[in-house]
Amino acid sequence: MGNVTVTVFGPFLDLLRRGTAKWPAKEHAAPDHEVDPFALDEPEDVLYGIEPLRILISPLAGDTEGLAARHIHDRLSGRMGVSITVADRALSAPGADHRNPLFVSMAVELGRKWLQRESADLLIWGESVPTQRGASWCLRFLSRSTPLHPHSATMSALERLEVPALFDDATGDLVFGTALSAVNVESADGIRARATLFRPVLRAATRFAEGDFIGTVAECATAQACYAALLLLEGARTGDIKTLERAVSVYQGALILGEDAFPMHERAMIGTHIADALALISAQTERPKLADKTVEYYRAALTMVRKEVFADDYAALKTRLGLALHNLAQATGEPVHLKDAAEAFSAATGIWTITDSPERWADIQNSLGSLLITMGRLTSQPGLFDKAVAVFLKIAQTRSRTTAPLVWATALANIGAALKEKGMAARNLDCLKQAAEAFEQAGQVFTELNLESNVKVMETQRDHVLLMMAAQEGR
Repeated sequence: MGNVTVTVFGPFLDLLRRGTAKWPAKEHAAPDHEVDPFALDEPEDVLYGIEPLRILISPLAGDTEGLAARHIHDRLSGRMGVSITVADRALSAPGADHRNPLFVSMAVELGRKWLQRESADLLIWGESVPTQRGASWCLRFLSRSTPLHPHSATMSALERLEVPALFDDATGDLVFGTALSAVNVESADGIRARATLFRPVLRAATRFAEGDFIGTVAECATAQACYAALLLLEGARTGDIKTLERAVSVYQGALILGEDAFPMHERAMIGTHIADALALISAQTERPKLADKTVEYYRAALTMVRKEVFADDYAALKTRLGLALHNLAQATGEPVHLKDAAEAFSAATGIWTITDSPERWADIQNSLGSLLITMGRLTSQPGLFDKAVAVFLKIAQTRSRTTAPLVWATALANIGAALKEKGMAARNLDCLKQAAEAFEQAGQVFTELNLESNVKVMETQRDHVLLMMAAQEGR
């Protein structure tokens, strides 16, 4: 790759200079004897009877012969559970500035219309750019909607992967893995199917990304960022702290590689993903300093994403910030963070209104209901638990288990949390019993979705409630 001069830039590098919070102690990490998260593949029969992942490939701008689209098609084809088609024209025109935020925003808006028209799940588009080593293909991955959390997707529409023209099979694994990490999956079948496709691809991409790499700075940096996206998606699913730690380290390495590799909006997304991983680690280790670092990263990202240009991504960042502030309030016991969280959620619903984006609006109401639970506990106002349950019941009625199982199960888990707090405050055995049932049902859905970390949380919560019930009945 040659000698690369690294220039430190942006608010995320300021955070890196000050040092990321130390990782959890050894006892919080997965024991060495546990199964390697890459070791086992999901059974292939999961894919039978399920609608395939539909990928639409746009000819790349600047590739007048359409060679790139055909090559991408050939490299990604032949995989079970995937349907791939090539569009008849390019999404963007030759000579367009693909690093310009306004252009990217307009292309994303147009691309989502293409996805709706073609009934596709993902659009791969971009441009062919000349380099000193020959042509390089700049690939972007566009899903139907903007994800709210890393369980759904870890590669945003604002990011890219640069690969050498006519890339080989090993690079093709990284391209396919990146496509899987970019699809915003919410249905039960979709989540299970992606998990089945993802595991062998992650193993292959790990061998590729952690081996020797020769290419331009942009190719190296974007490849590392996409590899980190795969790690983050797997870490979010399994809750494996080592995998999440590795994702943070790889993202940080990609960010430091060189200022020319990423425009500001892409740096913002990388910082967002780092914060996503830190939030997942913080939730398992209950370390206030790590929760505070997560808030810093989200706030830094918000200074780099313009609301008037990337409205959806700005709203998603505000939602993530609200969740991080809520976690900080839980970790520190300081209610002031709940007020800041409510303001962040309010800013998000100002963009995702109940009229224009009813599904996203409902998702945020789920988060607002959680704030009521924490506020009720921190301020000793048990009446807030009933208000929270009412919010979650409304969400469970509007977002069904069939169409949005993850949101539905999360609402059910939140109902369990509210009833648990109410049962503890009032020493009400019936509330505790209902809480245990809610955790049990939510856990069943998380099991169906292969979300191991969520299943563990539900089991822990249910067992805690059952112990409290046994203690009350024994009195």
